[in-house]
Amino acid sequence: MNRARNLEPEKRLKVAQLNVEMGDWVHSLAPWQVISHMTFSWEASIHSAQRCYEKFMRSEMRGVSYFYALEQNPSRDGYHVHALWCDCLNKSRREIWREWFQRYGRARIEPVNNRDDVADYCAKYVTKEGSWWNVKLLGQWHPDFKEFKLVSE
Repeated sequence: MNRARNLEPEKRLKVAQLNVEMGDWVHSLAPWQVISHMTFSWEASIHSAQRCYEKFMRSEMRGVSYFYALEQNPSRDGYHVHALWCDCLNKSRREIWREWFQRYGRARIEPVNNRDDVADYCAKYVTKEGSWWNVKLLGQWHPDFKEFKLVSE
């Protein structure tokens, strides 16, 4: 059931605006290349899902910037991951899938086709009630780097 049906029309517009603004902000962070949906074979708590996902990214996806959201499973207890990745084209999606599957559970890892995919993803998963999200930007995408200017003497 769509919870938006229970909102007053004015609040529906505010929710829609929040979804669009969040999508635009996430899109502005980096040129996202991959979208992934990752599950756990057990009923992972929000803290367990966070620890496992970030550990996986540190160990298997070094150098990859990411944005992710943890969403409650719709049909059982626990959480699963929806993520966007950048600077990952040198990584094999098949190998990443295999590593995740061996450790945690199933995954779907796909290229981002266009900006609307990112905005729709963000609106659908990130702004849901009960979700949790985080972002890690590396290298040129890190906010501190945007102010960096090389000065020649």
